[in-house]
Formats: sequence, structure tokens, C-alpha cells
Amino acid sequence: MMTNQLTPELLTVKELFGQQGVHYEIPIYQRNYAWGKEQIDQLLDDIWNASTSNVGDYFLGNLIVAPKSEHDSEDVTTYEVVDGQQRLTTLFMLLHRLNRESLEAEGLGGRDLEATAQLTYASRRAASQALQNLSDSEEDEGSGILTGYKQLKEGLARLRNAGADLGHFARFLLEQVCVVRAALPGDTDLNRYFEVMNTRGQQLEQVDIVKARLMSYLGSVSSGVSADADLTERQRACLAWIWDACADMDRYIQMALTPGDTDLRAAIFGRDWDGLEVARFDALVEVRGQQRTADATSVESVALSEAIRGYAHTKDEPATELQETQRFESPIRFPSLLLHALKVMHARAGDDDEDDGRLDDSKLVRLFDDEFRNTERRADRVKTFMETLLRCKFVLDNAVLKREFVGTHVEDGAWSLKRLARGERSGSGERSKVSPRYPRAFSPTGEESDDQVEAAAGDQTRDVLLLQSLLRVTYTSPRTMHWITHVLRLVDPALPRQQVGRLVADELRTFIRGKVRESMPTESGPVGFAIERIVYTYLDYLLAQGYGPDSARDPKFEFQFRNSVEHFFPQYANRDNTGWDALAGDDPRLHLFGNLALVSVSANSKFSNELPATKVRKEGIIKQSPKLTLMADEVRENDGVWDGDSIEKHHREMVTILNDDLAQLGGG
Repeated sequence: MMTNQLTPELLTVKELFGQQGVHYEIPIYQRNYAWGKEQIDQLLDDIWNASTSNVGDYFLGNLIVAPKSEHDSEDVTTYEVVDGQQRLTTLFMLLHRLNRESLEAEGLGGRDLEATAQLTYASRRAASQALQNLSDSEEDEGSGILTGYKQLKEGLARLRNAGADLGHFARFLLEQVCVVRAALPGDTDLNRYFEVMNTRGQQLEQVDIVKARLMSYLGSVSSGVSADADLTERQRACLAWIWDACADMDRYIQMALTPGDTDLRAAIFGRDWDGLEVARFDALVEVRGQQRTADATSVESVALSEAIRGYAHTKDEPATELQETQRFESPIRFPSLLLHALKVMHARAGDDDEDDGRLDDSKLVRLFDDEFRNTERRADRVKTFMETLLRCKFVLDNAVLKREFVGTHVEDGAWSLKRLARGERSGSGERSKVSPRYPRAFSPTGEESDDQVEAAAGDQTRDVLLLQSLLRVTYTSPRTMHWITHVLRLVDPALPRQQVGRLVADELRTFIRGKVRESMPTESGPVGFAIERIVYTYLDYLLAQGYGPDSARDPKFEFQFRNSVEHFFPQYANRDNTGWDALAGDDPRLHLFGNLALVSVSANSKFSNELPATKVRKEGIIKQSPKLTLMADEVRENDGVWDGDSIEKHHREMVTILNDDLAQLGGG
């Protein structure tokens, strides 16, 4: 029977389809089933990888439904699928396919894999019949459902041929793959809901689940004393205030937390807006004072259904002080920031900072559940986390690089490392205003200037920007950006900026050197494609900073995204060019570090199999890498010759530069 208040539930696949009397209906306004090989193979691979990596429960996504009371009886509940029908249909077919895979030997029978809940397509008889009569028939290939079913069959066969245990896969799918089924309140205006979903992209995500749970913990009983209802309400409103400001990733926290309120901004971030003077959660509750608005009171209820109700009736945000939204772009998204903050707060002895799973946002709910599982003083732990999150957002905004789209002709922006500070007042009377300014992050002065150029002694901005952009282009996946955690943990907003710059530069150099040492291309070390990208990017940094043979700095060098290893003398030289046989195809010197450079994929395709004498004419590509520039200079000086001796010479020189630098770390 349908109830009046339906709260989102975290369900395993077994629970999702195993409920007697549940009927899922795909409404006519939804598109036809459209998942193909790419999406289905990705789903199967994700589930299999999760089942073999000890991740615990695996969160697969959200299913937004709307109850249809007019179709219900005491024994049947019908849910109209609002969002998530492609995933729901695929899971339904996957259970059917696994049921036919003869898994009895693995302890699974048909009853385990049968879907008790029904799934139909409203007003689409052919689609509903295809779901009820799934088969391996080659007929009716135009049906998206039957085509998808065939792809599931082939995908499972591929896993089995690769050694996968489908019994283990099926048990994990049933018992540990989870979906959040969230039912919209009965009075939701679906037209308004879809308008919000389509124009603002807002829907229930893992971050919303975490937020709701943290808010609920603030109402927990501590030390045998019942929580004060009014205080709990103000604390929850404060949590939502901080959370929403931190979630606005492309705005500086000083502006996002206090939009249009310069007095509150000065109270929290200091007179010049460039510090963090009020960071304790309880103090933030008080300093916010009467700033509660209708938006704040809307978070009194922490049920996730209320969050969905709010999305369906969200008002447009006033367009105030939003200029940096178009000017800057953060290197990470909000779920990643939450995980970095969790690592910073966690920070127990012996933690493995290099565990990519700790930055896997697909595990967001589970990672927070693990951290807050212990109910003892849980409210205090929530306060500590919110303090950590606010500090991490402040450090991320003011001491970690961004992409900037003002003052550059580059379409995807330029690297930027700037802090936010109070500017001068302009105008007079009621029309006067104080705008922010953006000085170099570690400059002792407040002057705005190009943070890409060399600066006065003691200003580490240029050096830190190079190191951070080096890491950003090397570790492109959010799960591998452990260097950001190092910076967030290290920086104390109360320290002088010049000292912070030196600390960050030293920390990043140490981090990078450790990575380079693990992949040094020595005699017994890796060659060719086995050499990690960090070796190339760090060498380019050293050369740009004047550690090369001529000790010349390159003040204009900037890192760009490069992920293609180029053999300067090609592995398969163009036989139409004179000198193509200077190195045999099986000559091991081809794969030495001395013959390799890191370039963009498009640059590699333009180089093709041309000889070095031809490649050196492509100046735009050569300038991507200081190492490649040295190689090109060698070719020009030797009348177009680049042979085995040239490779060995360049190899020795570059490895020596790296080894000399690593020796400063100790044990080099």
C-alpha cells in the first residue's frame, strides 16, 4: 500500500526487484531504451571490478520515481520512473540473463535471480512484451531492448572468457550493488521538476545523501544530554550554509559564503578578506547570527524526500557578485573536495595517502558511512568535518591553481594561482561598492600582476604554479590527485604568505621526487612506455627552471596536457626518407629515455613516422617540451643527424640532471 510520506531508500539490487507487489512503469514521455554496447560493457566492467576490489557496497546511482496512487491497491504499489530508467531496465535484463547462465554450481538458482517486481513500458506494448519475453533470438534486431539483451549476453561471455566468476559477480550484484530509490512527494509539480532538472542539472546525488546524514547527526544525543531543539536547528542551518558555499566550486569561498554581505565577510575572513579568522563551527553559528533566511529554515527537515521537494520548487538565485564564476575554474569538483577534506580530517597515523580508493567519488556515501559509523560524539565529529571542509575550500581557492579565462586568448583558459583580497571602494553613497581583487597567491604585496612571470625575491608563486600545473597534467584523474591533499593538509591560513609559498614548494618537490625515484630510467629501470609520465614532466620543470646543460631558464614555459610518448627517432621510420635505416627496428636504444619525449596526442599524430630532421621544423610541437627542444637543438647542430650515439648522449645527460636533483632528497 502506498504511504503518504515516502523517504528515499538505499536498496540492494535484490531488494529493488525482490519486493512483492511493486510495479515499475516507464511513462510514455520517457525515451525508448537506448543503451548500447559501450554503456552496457561499462556497467558490467564497473560491477566486476568493484566485486574484486573489496570495496564493500557499491553505489550504482539514483532511481527517482513518482507514486501513482490511482493505479494502486492494497497489494500493489506502482512507481512511475522519472529518472534512471535506462539503468533500471538494464539491471532487470541482467538478472534475467544471469538466471539463464546456469549458475547452480555456484550456489545460485533461478529463484535468487528472478525479479519479483514488475517492469513495463506505458502505452508501448512492443517494449513491454520484449521485456516479458527476453530471448536470444536474432529476430527483431530493431528493438532496443532485445539488442541490449544481446549485448548483455556477449558482455557476460567476455567476462567469463577473461576468467571472471559469474557466480561471484551475481552474488555481488544481488547483495552489494546498491541504488537509491527516491520517491517524489505526491504534490510535486512534475513539469516544474523536469524544468529544474533540465535547466539546472539538479538531482539527488551522493553529496545530497551525505549532507542529509551529517545534518541528522547534529541532532543526536551526546553524553546523555538531549539536544536543544533550537540549537540543533541553528547548527543544521549553519552546516547547510557552509556546505552550499563550499559546493560552489568556481567561486572563491569568501564570496560564496557571504554574497553581498561585506560586514559578515570581514568578520569571518578579516578586514582584507584574505584570512580565515573564524573557523570554529560553533563560532560560525554565532557569527552568522540573524543571517538565517527562508533558505536556511528550509533545511529543518533532513529527510531526503524533503531535499527532492526543494529541488522541485527551487527559486532562482540572485545574480550577485558572480563574476569569478565566469573567470575561474577549479581543478576538482565538489565530491572530490569532500573526499580530500575527509582525508585531511581522518589523518590517522599510518594512513596510506596514495590509496586511490580514498578519492573515488563513486564510493562517497560508503566512505562517509565508514567515518561516522561510530555513534559516540558523532555530532562533534560532524562539526570537526565542517571546520575542515571550510578550511580546505579556503586553501584550495587561495593556494591551489585554477584555470583562468580572463586576460588570455586560450580557449580552455590559462593556469592561474591567485588569492582573493579586498579591493578599493568605488562609487559614492548607496551606489558605492567594494570589489575583490586577485593578487599573486604568495606575493607579500596586494598588487595584481601576472602570476606566470618571475617576481621579486621571496615570492614563490611562479615556482608553485609550475609544480602544481606539472602535477595537474600528469595525474589527470581526480582519484590520483593526492598532491592536493598534501597541500590542503599543509597550509595554515594564519601563516605569512611567503612562508606558505616556501612550504608548498618544498612539499610538492618532495612528493614529486619520490614519484620520480620510483620510475627512474636507469640501466635496470624502466624503458619505453613503462617510464611514468612524472619523469618527463619533472625533467621539463627542471630544464625550464635552469637545470639544463646551458643553465638557461625559460620564463615563458607553461605546462599543457600531454599524454603521448613520442619516439624522436620513430619505431617505424618512413622508408621514403633518407636515413630511415640509421637505427634498426629492434635496436634497444630506440626505447631509451634519451629518444623519448612527452607530447600531446595531436602532436604525435602530426609527427607520424617522420625522421628527426623533419620533426624539428614543427616549432609549435617542439616548444611543448624543454627536453624535446634540447633534442631538436642537437639535430640542428649535427646537420640533421640523430642516431644511436645521439640518443645515448642525451640519455646520460638527462638522467644525470634527474639524479643530481634526487640526491637533494637524500639517499639518491
